[in-house]
Amino acid sequence: MISVEEKLGVFTQYLLRKQREWGKQTINTAKDKKLEMVKASGEKIKEEKRSIEERGYHVIFRDKNKIIAQGKNTAKTELLEEKSRILEDFKQAVLDEARNYVGTEIYRGYLVKCLEKVPSILRDRRDIIIFVNDPDSAFVKQNASKVLPDYTITFDALPAGTIGGIVVRDTDNRINCDFTVENLVRTNYKTIGMHLNEVMEKQVG
Repeated sequence: MISVEEKLGVFTQYLLRKQREWGKQTINTAKDKKLEMVKASGEKIKEEKRSIEERGYHVIFRDKNKIIAQGKNTAKTELLEEKSRILEDFKQAVLDEARNYVGTEIYRGYLVKCLEKVPSILRDRRDIIIFVNDPDSAFVKQNASKVLPDYTITFDALPAGTIGGIVVRDTDNRINCDFTVENLVRTNYKTIGMHLNEVMEKQVG
């Protein structure tokens, strides 16, 4: 027969074996949970890193576009300012050059053409005032009597500093025809500017 001591020994061995198996299972379960937690933490860290990188990319991309847009606007503004300055300088150069034509045959031909336009502009208004610079006065008076024989004409001086040309106005002060050199340049300034702008665009391109 098996003694009590032997039975206790067998039972003890059984308990120890069960305890070891339970311990191994507990340890393995803990290891598995640890691995899962580490894996989950790693995924979370990767996700956070990816999210931070994406946010950083969007911020960088946004700032980059903002900087580029600001740069383009600044360049465009500076270009427009430079064009405006060049056009203004060119306008002044045209006016300066126009002074050289005052008194020439071309200039006198221009004055006659201005007088010839008066009837179509003033129509039946025949009492008029012609404003003219003193050096051109004799020439304008002589040709006005030929071109406008049916008009009653009073002559007066142009404002000081006017380069040349004439201003014709009816005595009721309703119609004013500005044929001064300054107005000629001013009214053709858009056309002059367009041509100059085309030249500048080609130079820039």
